[in-house]
Amino acid sequence: MADKNSYFKIIDGDDSVSVKFFPAEGNGEKLSIDEVTAFLDKMGVKEYDLVKLNALISSEETAEEVISNKGCYKFDEVITIKVTADKMYAIGRFYPPSENGSRMSKEEIIRTIESQKVTFGVDETVIDAFLENPEYCKNVVIAKGTKPVDGKDAYITYNFQTDRRAKPQLNEDGTVDFHNLNNISNIKKGDVLAVLTKEDPGIPGTDVFGVMVKPKKVNRLVLKYGNGISVTEDGLQLIAEVDGHATLEKDKVFVSDNYDVPADVDNSTGDIKYSGSVTIKGNVRTGFSVEADGNIEVFGVVEGCKLVAGGNIVLHRGIQGMGKSDISAKGNLISKFIESADVNVEGYVETDTIINSNVSARGDIYVRGKNASLIGGNVRSTTLIEAANIGSSMGAATSVEVGTDPSIRDKVKKLKDEIEEKQKENEKMSQILTVIRKKKDMGILEDDKVPMLAQLTKSIVLNNSEIKTKEAEVEACEELLQENTNARIRAIKSVYPGTKVTVAGDYILVHKEIIHSEFKRVKSEIKVLPL
Repeated sequence: MADKNSYFKIIDGDDSVSVKFFPAEGNGEKLSIDEVTAFLDKMGVKEYDLVKLNALISSEETAEEVISNKGCYKFDEVITIKVTADKMYAIGRFYPPSENGSRMSKEEIIRTIESQKVTFGVDETVIDAFLENPEYCKNVVIAKGTKPVDGKDAYITYNFQTDRRAKPQLNEDGTVDFHNLNNISNIKKGDVLAVLTKEDPGIPGTDVFGVMVKPKKVNRLVLKYGNGISVTEDGLQLIAEVDGHATLEKDKVFVSDNYDVPADVDNSTGDIKYSGSVTIKGNVRTGFSVEADGNIEVFGVVEGCKLVAGGNIVLHRGIQGMGKSDISAKGNLISKFIESADVNVEGYVETDTIINSNVSARGDIYVRGKNASLIGGNVRSTTLIEAANIGSSMGAATSVEVGTDPSIRDKVKKLKDEIEEKQKENEKMSQILTVIRKKKDMGILEDDKVPMLAQLTKSIVLNNSEIKTKEAEVEACEELLQENTNARIRAIKSVYPGTKVTVAGDYILVHKEIIHSEFKRVKSEIKVLPL
């Protein structure tokens, strides 16, 4: 037995109205009383007996019942149209004509559909099938739109190392291989540095009202580059114009050739500031500075000097800062040792020893090799600090901290100090202003002091404006200071007494030696876990 929905037919008359009910067949859907009453109301049938009507459509057999003693006008076959929320489908539902009514022609059906402004994707085969074999009170897709075909975002393929997290190999004897770091992208003139695959905009669709439906918006990209690079005519490839190394800063490709210093950076060279990378075969002496947009590599010792790199810093013999050094890098720092130095990097730190130094890194800090000791000073990382030994048996004051971005924390501290300084200035000026105003009110203010009144008032207003700006900056920065609860501190061998361990804002003081341990924040407290 074919599935067929139940339906009803109105028997119209001058003195009464009857409803003939046809039950569902197979797995066909049953009529709802709401649908029938809504149709009767629409067709103008009045004062019908709802109890009789409900009993009729609940019947399991074909039945007919007078439901109203008032007549009604005859009416022809009816089609109702509903459009889905996405406007991609128009659903038709046919109702039979009254006993004395007529069936609709194909042209009448199409006119009714068009009267609902459904003009696209009308399926005439569905109409033809209905006219040949009518089925009432059944939803049929009478018109179908075409959905848009979503496109693809543009993307860029870089043919050089863009991941600054590449780390040096640890040799079998415990030393770190500084010769094969594989984190500087050496390139040759003519190399293809990047390839742009353009976006696919997709294909628009059309809804049943004939309105174009745009596909999802896709991201467009263009190749961005600095000096020493050319772009092909089609804008799809970047070509190196010089030998050197390539770096990616945000979404911009840079190529720089290397500046070689054959000996020390000292009186013979003066300070060095270079747009590319710098290689120094000798030492960097105390009091001098080296600033490079690319990488800095030093084969000698770095003394109490300033190094600033837009890329990585590699120090083959380490830092002997004497409390006067200032080392910062947008990338990573790899150094044989770090002693009495201030270090701030956005990447990771890799070294054999850290002694009495202030070291901050957004990435991991590894102290490993033959010594692998972190003694004294303040060492901070957003993610991980790992060393064989932390602190010393002599109780050297040592602080290790993970879980928040050190650079943002430093900025917040600096801003708060500046706010406090401005507030102190305002307090002093307000006191002076009060004295001047009292003298003015008493008529004893010297003429040469009158301009001070306006000047002090203006200064206080400007200071208040600066304070508000800086307070807004502090608020914005503190929102970025999200605690990294996965951050950890690992001691392969020992953590000695006198060490302050901070994880995601909480800290503990170590009072007795802890061996082979990992410090991690679990829920709201620091846990010491065995390795």
